[in-house]
Amino acid sequence: MIIKIFETIGLRAYIASFGFSFAVIILIDFCKNYPQWGIENIPDIVIFWLAFVLFTLYVSYLQTQKFSSKLSGINLLTFPLVFLFFPIGSGLVFHKILIGILLVFSKYLFVNARHSKFQNKNLFDLSLAISVIVLFNTALAVFYVLPLWLFLNQKLLQVKSLIALIFPAVLIPFTFHGIAILFSAEQLMLFDHALKIDLWNYSEQTNAEWIWFGILSIAIYITLFKRPRGPEQFSEFLFMATWLYLSLIIGFLGLQIGQGRWLLSFIPAAFFVGIFIERTKSDASRNTLIFFGIVFMVLFKLFDFGVLTI
Repeated sequence: MIIKIFETIGLRAYIASFGFSFAVIILIDFCKNYPQWGIENIPDIVIFWLAFVLFTLYVSYLQTQKFSSKLSGINLLTFPLVFLFFPIGSGLVFHKILIGILLVFSKYLFVNARHSKFQNKNLFDLSLAISVIVLFNTALAVFYVLPLWLFLNQKLLQVKSLIALIFPAVLIPFTFHGIAILFSAEQLMLFDHALKIDLWNYSEQTNAEWIWFGILSIAIYITLFKRPRGPEQFSEFLFMATWLYLSLIIGFLGLQIGQGRWLLSFIPAAFFVGIFIERTKSDASRNTLIFFGIVFMVLFKLFDFGVLTI
């Protein structure tokens, strides 16, 4: 039944996805604020849900711009489904949402740079997008490996290609420091460049984080053993796999800014869980997997936050 709703992209799939997202966000907010949860929490829930909806529509739109790699209906399910498994952290944080938006857009640029005629333009835009996210966290400079890989692998060994690669990495920091006088000290705190290593501690992990490691294990399994065959699909797969592994490095070293050690891994994890569900052989198996996954996580969160007790 669940899989049937998300077989194709359409109004029914979007309504079901947005309804499921709303239910997941309400559950998480209720658990996080229990027992003080009240009607005053509704505005925050609606704002968070609208951000979720807009992000889903944004990803859908970018996917329609691809030459052959289109959004699957199952992706509309996996985004809120995987969010249900994610360890609950702080609320809506603007700069982290912006980082997610720019990285998703970078995936689109990366694929276009490999499969369109405007390679240098897409290489420039990709380097530009990554240069912007580096402003928020210097550790994200590891994502420069993507335009660098394009430069070398696509054999763009020309002066204009080298300029497209390097110029944004110089322009964005230079421009930022030039206009920094316009920002208040509080606003400048968003742009924290100090690298502070906080190594992952095995003994301090919560049950919710161990469950998230299960999701990450599925994602890693897909990157190793379920690679797609189509050229565009493989480019998209390659970008998301790189994103996943870089997010794990940043997470284990604790190089994130603020809370949310594993937040950067959420989007690639959702992407690969979607592939895992798609590759599951029968609808009955997929429905069973999704249903029991939802039931397990709802019960887990209710017990984990003390809403229910034995």
